[in-house]
Amino acid sequence: MYYNERKFNMDIAQLCGLREAVIADYIRELQITSEETMFRHGYFWAKCSQKRMTAHMPFLTEDMVRRSVRKLIDKGIIRVGVFDDDKFDHTYWYTFTDYGEDLLDDRVCVG
Repeated sequence: MYYNERKFNMDIAQLCGLREAVIADYIRELQITSEETMFRHGYFWAKCSQKRMTAHMPFLTEDMVRRSVRKLIDKGIIRVGVFDDDKFDHTYWYTFTDYGEDLLDDRVCVG
């Protein structure tokens, strides 16, 4: 199933770019719908590989996702962690910072 909602947060799009806004919305949807979520350090985290993101959003390459995630981190919108017990599993877990939550709570969405 592809990510067809075409939603994005205009505040995040203005701060970071359209790709970053689409990825932030995808991470939010994962937090709500994914079975691979957890509550840790006071935040809800969702697990997702960059390859999985490109499968759900085939208009993005892994390099685009990597750069966009880095931009969201640098702007203080998301946090990334690695929490798996398996030392070979380095899949990232994503959550929003308080600032990122504020941007999403004041969301003006297009889509």
